[in-house]
Amino acid sequence: MRFPHRTAADDHAARSADPAGSVSTARHPDNRRRGGAALAAAALALALAACSPASGGRGADRVPPIPGPQGPNAPFTSSAAVDPAPAPAATPTAAVERYVAAEADGDAAAGYALLAPADRERVGSLAAWADEASDRLPLRSLAAVTLDGSTVVTDATLEARLDDSGFVPARARIEWRPVRVDGGWLVSPTGTQVSAVLPADADAGPAAAAWLAARTATAATAASTALDGQFEGNLLGRPAVLDALATLRLRPSDVHVAAVRPLAAAPDPQVATNAFGPEAARFVRTVVVDAPTRLAVLVAPLGDTWRVVGVDAPR
Repeated sequence: MRFPHRTAADDHAARSADPAGSVSTARHPDNRRRGGAALAAAALALALAACSPASGGRGADRVPPIPGPQGPNAPFTSSAAVDPAPAPAATPTAAVERYVAAEADGDAAAGYALLAPADRERVGSLAAWADEASDRLPLRSLAAVTLDGSTVVTDATLEARLDDSGFVPARARIEWRPVRVDGGWLVSPTGTQVSAVLPADADAGPAAAAWLAARTATAATAASTALDGQFEGNLLGRPAVLDALATLRLRPSDVHVAAVRPLAAAPDPQVATNAFGPEAARFVRTVVVDAPTRLAVLVAPLGDTWRVVGVDAPR
């Protein structure tokens, strides 16, 4: 998934103006690029906006799948045998809150009944809407809801994800533009704007240093063992560069963070874009450290923390 990125420093400005880099979340066909488990951006897909690696703000909200009573991956169910009639809410805010609750509970029928006419026409049927469940933004809950005219601005929490299916932040700022119809208000998922909130770049260096110290404190070399602070998938890049540190027992204070840079500064940025897609350039950071050997440690956000996803010798 692609997400616009913001930090806490942007939050106050976002309440009175569109978030920088926010984009329409209309469905794009290339979002299904990775298997059936892929969280492709569809009606409510997030687009990741460019962000400065020097940002010092702290992340706030993300938007992952909304787990219902049966868990975050519970299948969506239909409460009606036929397509339900539109069920407008009395206010724009109520429409958004009811829609999010339906998504969280896996109630496809309730969500479908809240779709604006254009979205309903695009989807075609309740069955198709239920089938699209894995393509939609995985909403968990709304932390804050404000009304600006008829625009509903929400801070949403999501089911954070970082794997070969894609990236979902833990929090996001979402702007909804409900549609007025006879009887009230309906929701247009394709009319939303979403800004992902990432951890502060200032936290990327300490995360890399702590991981490297933990790495040298084990008997493991290269990429044989996953540690706290490390991505659960295969370590990207050239993990063999860690062999030179095999005899050291570093403490985090022994690791000097020289710089936190964009993914483009990595020796081979393509290892990250191959693993997470081209949007990786928006959320992966290159942390240059001296330990004492100089290394380039790649980190990416999972929830509110940075996780190490790769390591290489710098250029």
